Amino acid sequence: MDYNFSKRTWIFLWICLILINVILRFPVTPHEIGNDSFLIHFISDSISVSGHAKWWIHPLSIVGLYPFSQASALPFFLSGVSQLISLAMEQAMWVSLVSLGIFSLFTSYLMAGVINNDKIFKFITALIYSTSPGILYLTTWSASGRGFFLVMLPLFIYFLIKYRFSKLKYVFFTIILFILLFATHNLFLLVIPIVLSFFFAILIRNIQFKSSVFFGSIVLLALFLFLFMELSIQETTLDKLILNYSRYVGIMGFFTIGGFISILFKKNRTFEESFIILVLLFFTPLFGIVMYAKYFMLPLEALLASYGVVNLIRISQNRKTAYYIMLIFIIISMGVSEYYQFGRSNIEGQSKSNAYWAEESTINAAQWTKSFTNKLVYTDDGVLNRRVLAYSGVNMFSEGPVVYPIQGTLGDFNVSMRSPFSSLFYLDGPYNLENQTGMTTWIWYKLYSEGLDGRWGNLAQNFNVNYYIKNERAISVFLGSRIEEVDKVFDNGNISIWNLRNLF
Repeated sequence: MDYNFSKRTWIFLWICLILINVILRFPVTPHEIGNDSFLIHFISDSISVSGHAKWWIHPLSIVGLYPFSQASALPFFLSGVSQLISLAMEQAMWVSLVSLGIFSLFTSYLMAGVINNDKIFKFITALIYSTSPGILYLTTWSASGRGFFLVMLPLFIYFLIKYRFSKLKYVFFTIILFILLFATHNLFLLVIPIVLSFFFAILIRNIQFKSSVFFGSIVLLALFLFLFMELSIQETTLDKLILNYSRYVGIMGFFTIGGFISILFKKNRTFEESFIILVLLFFTPLFGIVMYAKYFMLPLEALLASYGVVNLIRISQNRKTAYYIMLIFIIISMGVSEYYQFGRSNIEGQSKSNAYWAEESTINAAQWTKSFTNKLVYTDDGVLNRRVLAYSGVNMFSEGPVVYPIQGTLGDFNVSMRSPFSSLFYLDGPYNLENQTGMTTWIWYKLYSEGLDGRWGNLAQNFNVNYYIKNERAISVFLGSRIEEVDKVFDNGNISIWNLRNLF
């Protein structure tokens, strides 16, 4: 399609898109945000300090499939950036995540190019994907394996499809990307249906069907509806599905319906479009698993929305008017993304006891802990626990299992293999933890729920817990009736630190 855009215009559009990606990721909070991000912060810092991954106690620890482990790709990436540019981990995370956000612009552009080598199609796909609320949420000062995974997934799809044209040239890159995704997040399991769809598309391409395209499309549509109604919608409600998917893809997701219908009923469907249909067919039964589906559907939603936009431009009688209408939609989409990025997202993550970001009071308490404590520390606030770990690195009794091998406090344990027919095999890994000794997540929760007055209170003495960090804005039962026997050694209004030496 001829868009009559000069080279100078395309350069200007790309500069604007890159600047928009940076601006949308500019933080409005003084410190990093989220929850899991602070655990990633701590793990990444431990690599920089020790020079190796202390949680690698088994080969499967590399990919996070062994007890007390974490997928390693993102922590090593953040540690490398921190050391390379000589910045503290918090600042290095912001630089890294903004860079990943911009990189998602180019990975989605490459993916779109191998699907449909049309300039406006590729540009719209890159715009929708990189500025969608879901990608923004995961690449703005909140480190997450899901974010790194979604930035790299379009690149994997690009190399996978390119493999069809040059097997020797692209098979190496495809395997490398698969290994990288494997070591990034447990979402890597969803790469398997994508690979199967690719080979099914090759197989189907070599089979001649005698039925009409329209009849075949109707059969496919009926199959989609059956899988959706019988499997996906059983797990949730339709309004919840619409709300969650639109929340993460943004306003431009409105065009996905038109894009889907256009390629489903297209007469001369290309191999790449057949591939998209097959991937959607594999993923349709998983739509109801909203926690994960809202993320792994983003690349496909961006492609379908781009098909919808390009088709509307193509059929419009007044091309100039169509461009202006699309521009209005894009501006509204940016506004919605901005709202969720700096408004709704922060509100969702807040509670009365913890802000969505690390407050100065939390960082001050962590720095005090790092400077003046040299014994085991406990806090019964899970969010505060991760934030203190991130900013202090002190020896803590934690609810995060990966913390114990990193801090050298991991006790003895046994493992048994789960059945590959069990859902836990895929959700929690192939190994079941048994007969664990020493500090455990279970004991952390017992102290959290019962405190020192409970039947498990003596465990704090057994593990020589010397300091307790209390969130003054949260209800806590940890000290209970023993509060008069301990000394408060730090208090900044929001966080207090207590010395337990008089108890044990």
